[in-house]
Amino acid sequence: MRLKVIACLALCLFILGGKAYSAELRFGFTGPLTGPNTFMGTQIVRGIELGFKRINDSKKLNYQLSLVPLDDGYEPSRTPSQVSTLINDYGVKAMLGSVGTPTNLASLSVLSKYDIPLISPLTGAQSMRTERSSPFIFNTRASYTEEAYYLVNILVNDLGIRPDEVAIFAQKDSYGDAGLASVIEALTDAGLKDSASILQIRHQRNSDEVSHSVADVLGVFPTPKAIIMVSTYNTSANFIKRLEDFGISPVFSAFSFTGLEALQTHISDTKAKVLITQTTPSLINSQAPIIKQLKEDMARFGDATPPTTMQLEGYINALIVGQALLPLKNVPTSQEIEDSLKQLAKSYHDSQEQNELAVLNPNKRHIWIQLIHNGVLKELSYADIQ
Repeated sequence: MRLKVIACLALCLFILGGKAYSAELRFGFTGPLTGPNTFMGTQIVRGIELGFKRINDSKKLNYQLSLVPLDDGYEPSRTPSQVSTLINDYGVKAMLGSVGTPTNLASLSVLSKYDIPLISPLTGAQSMRTERSSPFIFNTRASYTEEAYYLVNILVNDLGIRPDEVAIFAQKDSYGDAGLASVIEALTDAGLKDSASILQIRHQRNSDEVSHSVADVLGVFPTPKAIIMVSTYNTSANFIKRLEDFGISPVFSAFSFTGLEALQTHISDTKAKVLITQTTPSLINSQAPIIKQLKEDMARFGDATPPTTMQLEGYINALIVGQALLPLKNVPTSQEIEDSLKQLAKSYHDSQEQNELAVLNPNKRHIWIQLIHNGVLKELSYADIQ
């Protein structure tokens, strides 16, 4: 009879899905897993899950790591309820890799209520650089300000484009606001006298309708020599294609959030020149130790799809979490995860090591640049852009 009772209890716990995870630590994720920006969410999840497989396979922890991803469609109105579900129904102890500025901002009140850390959100907005109302926001990627300065420096100092010859195409939300402000700041430092003198175009999130945006470009003279896009791959690609239909092909630039490989696929039939920043090493450089390791793990765990930069970012963030958990022998609380991440960041603040933990040193943080030209992805060569 006792065995039957034990078996029944175990079955009940399994069916309920989770109020007891004695040997499992669950992390939550929200992002676009469906809709026009699916690439971003699915690739971050893909990378985190691969990293967790590596950590679990190493058996260095006394518990297993798992990720519970929920789809918010990249719509901030949906994010708080998804986060609440992750906490209350799935028992997640922290959020990891969640996508977007407006969506992550929308989740902060829920995270604050339950004291849940927000780890490595996919955003470079200044509004997410501080703790704000969340008990802890642990950022690992470069900021949009850093990316903007990098792009503007290339456009102005290397390609000879004046700051007043640059236009900005930005999403109409907190992501676009953050990127727009960062670009304006960088252009001003590069010599722009009046930010109102340059073309600033706004568009709706999750929409590829760009007719009005294209009309804005057609309505100015002279045509901008460069357009910096603070957008996502689907909308950016449509904007590029529609302008090319009118014979307009400036140098386009984009932030890493845009989605490198997805953008390349969507503009493969164009002659566009697009500079795009990256916060992780180039996958073209297969000699980088972290990329070699990524590809080895993909082969080992049966991931046969070509790697992507967002997958790499998710993978790196998973490994950072795994490193922070090493001192914690039992399934940790949210506070213990937070404390251990802070200690890890402090330990690597001045480190010279070039591994996945290098992003924890703000003084050694790198930004890489890629070029898409005629649909082909390559390392940046200024001769290709002139």
